[in-house]
Amino acid sequence: MIKIVKVPDPILRKKTEDVKKIDARLLDFIDEMRKMIKDKGVGLAAPQVGKSLNFSVIGFTPSEEQLKKDPDLVAIPEIVLINPHITWKSKDTAVEKEGCLSIDKTEVSVPRHKKIHIKYQDIKMKPQTIKARGYLARVLQHETDHLQGKLITDYK
Repeated sequence: MIKIVKVPDPILRKKTEDVKKIDARLLDFIDEMRKMIKDKGVGLAAPQVGKSLNFSVIGFTPSEEQLKKDPDLVAIPEIVLINPHITWKSKDTAVEKEGCLSIDKTEVSVPRHKKIHIKYQDIKMKPQTIKARGYLARVLQHETDHLQGKLITDYK
């Protein structure tokens, strides 16, 4: 069973290494991460569960209760991003509060680009591109930060 790594664990500050190949062990690990985000959050980067590898998993389906509180919440499809990198950022930014599974009881106002383009490989190592805006762009930037050793507390 995988566990969330918490600050000040040094793995959270390390730039990750690119994934060279997908094998059965890595696929099993990714499945564990998928299960974890369904219960705990919107995204999870490999360093947050103790692997210094360049990949993350995102996905979110708002509950009816969450939608009652915030009708503007949108679902994010489950995506595994292997070796992601942002290739374009809008000049426009927005500041919103973010939390992190690796930092207990902390929210930080973080400026993020409103729109981004991100290239990555899927679990079959095929190149993919996402053009994201709004909440999806924010989530992707948050997870990409983790892969570079950057945390929300760096924005304080």
